[in-house]
Amino acid sequence: MGMAAPAFAQRSPLVLVTADDVWDSFCGTWLKLIYTDACARLGLDLSLQSYPARRAAAMSDGGLVDGEVNRVRTYGALHSQMLRVDPPHFAVNFCAYGHAPVQLGKGWSGLTEFGSRRIDYRNGVARCVEMLGALPPTSQVSTVNNATLGMRKLAQRRIDLYVDLESVADRVLMQPEFANTTIRRLAVIETIDMHCYLHRSRRALVQPLSAVLAAMHKDGSVERHRKAAVAASQQKATSPA
Repeated sequence: MGMAAPAFAQRSPLVLVTADDVWDSFCGTWLKLIYTDACARLGLDLSLQSYPARRAAAMSDGGLVDGEVNRVRTYGALHSQMLRVDPPHFAVNFCAYGHAPVQLGKGWSGLTEFGSRRIDYRNGVARCVEMLGALPPTSQVSTVNNATLGMRKLAQRRIDLYVDLESVADRVLMQPEFANTTIRRLAVIETIDMHCYLHRSRRALVQPLSAVLAAMHKDGSVERHRKAAVAASQQKATSPA
């Protein structure tokens, strides 16, 4: 017996946002597949849009959109208008990039374990704000507007480390301009679950969306969508420009 479309399905489409850099990555493709499926099961039309990460946060905080699809579990602690949807859709790696050989310790504190660093991260990435802000003041932490700019600063040795989501940074490193650099992924800093967050004005949707995501994990749909995202990414990588 199918799931009946709930009353809130009359408000259409559901507008969710994510960061530009995530949108263009493997994770972005996977997110589109997951949440298009989830919304279809609830009788909702999904409009998934991309903006710079900081702008996406401001739009969701202000209720200008219905929510965000890819934030860490602790995001709600700093964004009181946002309600977390459980379970997470998938986990991601936060990684450090630089020129080998560079020694790094474990975790976020390990970024400066062997000396001070000039570290950049993508503006608006909440986990980086939270964790890099706790580093010793001997390290110089600053932001860039997108991952490409961060990698360019690395290539020019204006910074020592660039920190970002693995899927975002690895995609940028595949661009021709970085082909002959010595930039490498130096360490996985943290593997962390990612969640959808809805604005409080859409609180009635939190429980139904949670139930659908749990069902999608159980019936294998999330994994099926991962495989489809892998195939799409491989096809894109091998397609002529």
